[in-house]
Amino acid sequence: MLTLCAILLSTGALAEHNPEPLYQSENAKVSIWGYTNIVGGKDTEFKANQVRIRTSAEYKNWRFFMENDIAGLDDRIKANYITQAWVGYNFGKEPLFGNMFSDTTIRAGGLLTAGGLYLPASFETIPVVSQHNPFGSYANGVQIQTNVIKDVTLTADITGTTGVPFDDINRNSRTETSQRIDWKAMKDADGKTLLKLSLFNAWSTDFHRLGFRFVASPTDRFDLYGGMYRADEHAVGKRATVGMGGFILPEYTLWKMDGNKLDLKVNAMYETMNGSINYDGFSGGLSLELPKEGGYGRFANSSVSLDFTHSITSVDNGPKVVDNAPMVRFRIFF
Repeated sequence: MLTLCAILLSTGALAEHNPEPLYQSENAKVSIWGYTNIVGGKDTEFKANQVRIRTSAEYKNWRFFMENDIAGLDDRIKANYITQAWVGYNFGKEPLFGNMFSDTTIRAGGLLTAGGLYLPASFETIPVVSQHNPFGSYANGVQIQTNVIKDVTLTADITGTTGVPFDDINRNSRTETSQRIDWKAMKDADGKTLLKLSLFNAWSTDFHRLGFRFVASPTDRFDLYGGMYRADEHAVGKRATVGMGGFILPEYTLWKMDGNKLDLKVNAMYETMNGSINYDGFSGGLSLELPKEGGYGRFANSSVSLDFTHSITSVDNGPKVVDNAPMVRFRIFF
């Protein structure tokens, strides 16, 4: 239940993957790129849990974004062919009121919610066996993102039901809202972010969830990630529960090949959850990655990772189940 293979990427400080645009002019830009994550391990056959193609377009202040996942063409994978599809408008870099609310964008359509980034996007997360995410990720709705003041960004949305495929009739069965505040709390002399803090909130008639996350990057080779949450679940007709959890995850670049041709990274993670499910997990992993500076073009940041997780799980205070799970992930960008 808890070995959620969220097949994600070993990049430092959650950096966006930005290949060269397919087309670019003074007023317009079009970019198309994709990635696949192939995961297998103990009691799990190898399969591409995600094969995602991301298309973005800009024309003056207008924005368009679509993410398609064709992994569902394999009947072993639950199909969700459109994870995101939205249209947005950016009001420009200048503040809207005094020195506040700059670089403001409004989006409408199929969105990645503000709460969904309690964990990084699926091409950014480090471990093969991902941390638990209590927040719903994808839904139909409206979202605003704005720099409230320098180094403080607010993202907020009102959506339908999260956690169901794009064509599910229940996608608009209830109203949810989520908010995230990101603060670049510390920077070095060159403007690189050394510490980023984030607060999360999500609410509907069925739940109230709160979260906190930090990312610290004190050196070019070392990053430290952590988070915690509280989830009050009270759906009608179901037993109300309160769950809490958190994780801590250091990652270190152990070795860099001459000429930036290959990086070896090592990470370790501790995660705990308490509530209807009690879980403690200890993970360690290695990752070989093709650095962006290595001249690999669209294949840059592709990687192969190995994790080993020791976990203890019990459901509703039942018997404890001990599991030792080695997992392998191949991530390929294209």
